[in-house]
Amino acid sequence: MFRTNDSIDTASREMRAMINEAEQLLKAAGAATGEKAAELQKKGMDLLSCSISKAHELERKTVHSIRDVAASTDKLVAANPWRSVAVSGLLGAGIGLVLGIALARD
Repeated sequence: MFRTNDSIDTASREMRAMINEAEQLLKAAGAATGEKAAELQKKGMDLLSCSISKAHELERKTVHSIRDVAASTDKLVAANPWRSVAVSGLLGAGIGLVLGIALARD
């Protein structure tokens, strides 16, 4: 699971870097003229297209990671249903206690 998180972080950083580079190229294309402007604009658009591909890859990895977490949680709850109920009840009671104390101060 840690490898998935690392790959998601890496893909996210790469995507941000490509978007920043594309932004700089498109700004430079706005200042340039003629063939140079067209070349810079094409490079910027290519980088944006690649960034969109990375965003889809990142989304796919994130959804896959979430599904893995949901599946492992489901297995844990199925294996230990009463423990899950007890933990949920204790969490609910703890949150209720903290909220009750916080509201009583007012």
